[in-house]
Amino acid sequence: MPFRNSTSEHFASFDAERSPLDDIRVFVQNALIESTLTRKEIASLMLAIEEAVTNIIRHGYLYGPGKIRLRVRRNPSWVYITISDSGRAYQVDADAKAPDVQELADSGRKGGLGLALIRKVTDHVEHKRVGDENILTLSKRLRRRFGEPLPKSSWRNRVAYSGVAIITLGVLIGFVVLNEQLQGQETTDFFQKWEQFGRTAAAAASQHILSDRSDAEFDQLVVDLKDAHSGLYYLVILSGVDTTGNNAGIIRAHSESPEKVHESYTPPADVPPATAGHWARSGDSGAVLHFVENARIGGRTVGQVAWGVPVRELDQRLAAVRTRLLQWAGGVLIGGWLLVWLGAAWMARPIQRLADLLRQAKERDVEPPGSTSSDPEEIREVMAAFQEATDTVAREERRVAERTLAKREIEATKHLQDALFPGELPSIPGYEMGAVCRMARHVGGDYYDMIPVNDHQWLVIVADVAGKGLPAALTMTAFRTATRLIARTVSSPRALLTALHQYLAENHPNGPFVTTVCCLLDTETHKLEVASAGHPPVIVRRDDGGQILQLRPSGRPVGIAIGGNVSFEDKLGTELIDLNEADWVLLYTDGVAEARRPDGETFGLDRVGQFLNTNNRLNPTELIDRLVREVDSFSNDAMLKDDLTVVSLRRVPVSTSTNRMTTQPQREGQSAKTSG
Repeated sequence: MPFRNSTSEHFASFDAERSPLDDIRVFVQNALIESTLTRKEIASLMLAIEEAVTNIIRHGYLYGPGKIRLRVRRNPSWVYITISDSGRAYQVDADAKAPDVQELADSGRKGGLGLALIRKVTDHVEHKRVGDENILTLSKRLRRRFGEPLPKSSWRNRVAYSGVAIITLGVLIGFVVLNEQLQGQETTDFFQKWEQFGRTAAAAASQHILSDRSDAEFDQLVVDLKDAHSGLYYLVILSGVDTTGNNAGIIRAHSESPEKVHESYTPPADVPPATAGHWARSGDSGAVLHFVENARIGGRTVGQVAWGVPVRELDQRLAAVRTRLLQWAGGVLIGGWLLVWLGAAWMARPIQRLADLLRQAKERDVEPPGSTSSDPEEIREVMAAFQEATDTVAREERRVAERTLAKREIEATKHLQDALFPGELPSIPGYEMGAVCRMARHVGGDYYDMIPVNDHQWLVIVADVAGKGLPAALTMTAFRTATRLIARTVSSPRALLTALHQYLAENHPNGPFVTTVCCLLDTETHKLEVASAGHPPVIVRRDDGGQILQLRPSGRPVGIAIGGNVSFEDKLGTELIDLNEADWVLLYTDGVAEARRPDGETFGLDRVGQFLNTNNRLNPTELIDRLVREVDSFSNDAMLKDDLTVVSLRRVPVSTSTNRMTTQPQREGQSAKTSG
């Protein structure tokens, strides 16, 4: 609730005689009654005013009658009492020291006590002689009432607060993006480290198994491996493993249970026997990641290596990443805030000085010699113009700072997003591949990836996050990280899309949905299994006859809630197709088929099929480059309205199979990455 009369002015004129002193006291008391001054402070001010008025009557109008004018002006912070008279001129020494009362008493000298009293009960005393008029101003600071709104912030504070808010927001966004990226990379490095250990251990174990080494030699191998890798929880070497018959094998060495040598191996619960991979399980000391790697010789599996790693090792590495990021964010925040405050203070100093002068002129309404009655109005006009100019400069500075920060954030996000795409495509025996991703803005929501499942199966993924710009890019980053992690634990495209849907539904319930297509390529059987979550169809061109096929398995976009008792997986279908030599497979986002001419006509799937028939003798890199140019030409090189991503796959005869990996230069104003 606002306070009444938080700013007020009271005027009165009295005869320069002693008789109106009571009226003056009543006038001052009424003017100050609603202020935050205490009764004692009001009484002290009235006494000081009475002393000043008495001195004016006694000395200023010694030879004739006259008038004394009082003006009491109050704002939320100060009370200004102005006493004006046209009597004899007098001076007030602002720097004079307070008189010694004992000295005055001893000497019998009069004078000086009135000014001492006035100074004691006020916070500031100012006197000026303007023309033929004396103007004495007494100023008293007010205390703020409980619950009363704070005075409006200064220009410097508003600029500083805006800068602090912008820096804080930028650091927060940077922390979220970097934490997601670095934690995903740290997790990937963790698994790669232990998978590399498994390959090394399996190679050593296969030599021991082939040479039929003694139990002591197997035990020594286990001891050496565990000593060299302190994070190991346990390590087991198995022989006689039958991966087709699910025979888990015979224990040749066990780091934690040496007495079980030559016994049949029983894998942990929920771990399928004779299967390579990794699984999460519970151990005596907490959660454990159980790894299994095949020991192979000449393409034949002769045994396995099984080992466990405490999950706390991964948790500690992720916690270290968060700690480093928090330290970085804290340092940037403190440094940024300090720079903002120093910069605001430096810029505001001359402006604040001018504003103070204008405010004083307005509050005290002091007229210089020779001024006219229009001067106060001119001062108000100058102040209004100055305030308008100040507000305009402040708004423009905020806009410039926001644009600069947004540009830096977009550039940082773009660099992070580029790092999420494969630097070069993997070498897949018997196949050629190419890929391009071009964003409609600096960053976007398209994504492609190729993930190895085992030595002859690959997951090929293309996804499109709904929307464009930074929100889509952030969702794409989370989607890519989840895809990389989940792909290690599933065995089919259908299972991968179902797990991704559950991840987005649980962790990003209000985020944008994602359309995606996932293909499992088997380089031994040359079968392609396709699952699609609301994505455009996969196009296949048969080399024998040039037939164009569109694979359209049913499915809803990932992240969209399905009502009733129908699950996401129930709506998800798959298609399986055999790939013959020289057959083409094309995966893409809707930025290709939905590219538009100025008249509204779309590029369409028929044109994509015709393009494949016309250009099927090109290699994947050349084909994608020509397709992008074809789309640009069709749309008259207009600005992309949607992100554009294409992945091409071609089976070639083994005798001529090559995998060339290149990176296409970036186009102006676009983000492009092509490999093939």
